[in-house]
Amino acid sequence: MLGGSAARPGALLLAGVLGLLAAGWAAFQWWQLVVARGGGEIICAPGGGGHCAEVWDSPFAAAVHGYTGLPVAGWGVVWALVAAAAPLFARARLAQRRDADAWLGATAWSAVAGVLGTALLLGASLRFGHVCATCVGTYVLSLLYAAVAWAGLGFAVPRGLGSGAGLAAGGVALAFALLLWPGLRTPQSPATLGAQAIGASTPVPATTPDDQELARLLREAPEQVRQLISDTLADYAAHPVWTPPPARAVVGPPGARLALTEWFDTLCSHCAELHEGLKQLRARLGPDTFSLASHHYPLDGSCNAGIKRTDPKFAVTCASARAQICAEGHPGAFELSGELFAHQRELTEPMVVEIAGRYVPPAELAACMASPETEAKLQADIAWATEHDIHGTPMLLINGRKVIPYPPLLYALALTRGSSTHPAFAALPPPKPLPKHEH
Repeated sequence: MLGGSAARPGALLLAGVLGLLAAGWAAFQWWQLVVARGGGEIICAPGGGGHCAEVWDSPFAAAVHGYTGLPVAGWGVVWALVAAAAPLFARARLAQRRDADAWLGATAWSAVAGVLGTALLLGASLRFGHVCATCVGTYVLSLLYAAVAWAGLGFAVPRGLGSGAGLAAGGVALAFALLLWPGLRTPQSPATLGAQAIGASTPVPATTPDDQELARLLREAPEQVRQLISDTLADYAAHPVWTPPPARAVVGPPGARLALTEWFDTLCSHCAELHEGLKQLRARLGPDTFSLASHHYPLDGSCNAGIKRTDPKFAVTCASARAQICAEGHPGAFELSGELFAHQRELTEPMVVEIAGRYVPPAELAACMASPETEAKLQADIAWATEHDIHGTPMLLINGRKVIPYPPLLYALALTRGSSTHPAFAALPPPKPLPKHEH
């Protein structure tokens, strides 16, 4: 077993420095989260990529923030502060020739927590389908801290594991208490708050008037949701009315509350979220919630001349678009899109054909996907979207007017049948300009 004499002060000092760097990096990510939730531009990766916003708004991250009051980045600060303090206090006590076993034990627990936390967060990100670029920095710092801390412990298990566990737990409790107030003031995931405001898991009673339900939504929604409804509603109201291209097939009944026209890409995560949101709206308000005319805008240059990227990994979205065009008019076309979205991470062209073959007879599907007529339909979809200045997917029209597909806004507009001038909207806060990337 290890006594204090086996510890390496230089490595303990370096571990403390790495802990402080990790705390600063986690605090930076927390700040970026606040900026993103406020509609600002974030620094994530060159060119604006990196999937930071997607990971920060993932179900796992939303659950952590919702249940604990701290976002994942806040918990990173909590861990890093304890991880920095433990080896620095141990080194100081060793320099004074005082007993440092408890602090060395806390250092060991901090190292273990860093490794386990990295495994948990990385696993959750991979399951979600994206890895946050700035999160990789946290993973590297956590694993490097564990290695250096282990060296600082003399590559052996310290005697003070029991007392060190108490110190580490006390440090976590103290850091959590200090950071809880800013954590509670950090805006939560708009998608999570929006779903809660809608109450998407339960249908609206048939006896509830639309005006009453709209008033409830605008009254009970969190302030962050009310502001986003106001901002996106103003953007929708200001947009001109376009004449959508002729619908090849329509999902939903004539005379539905909302006539929707969409352009989407099968590998687009926001398109998958819109699809799920539409399912929730229909479950909430009934089968006449919307009618949907779908069009395609694959984000790959192999079939879309407006996209510079040509990558075999993304070319599957062209095959997916053709398969879905071939399924138009067949029962279950909307469900086919949902099934393809559900397999975004591992989707291949043979998988597209196999899934679509459950909705369209395989021989008919193969002939249709290879036909010039299908290609002409796909290119017509792309041309219309390009002509109307598409800025990414999904692009959604309600009754010919472009709208940002924020679920609470779609729900409110379903209750007003697309009207942006309903008197109940006067209860919303004044709208703020949306950042450019939202358009």
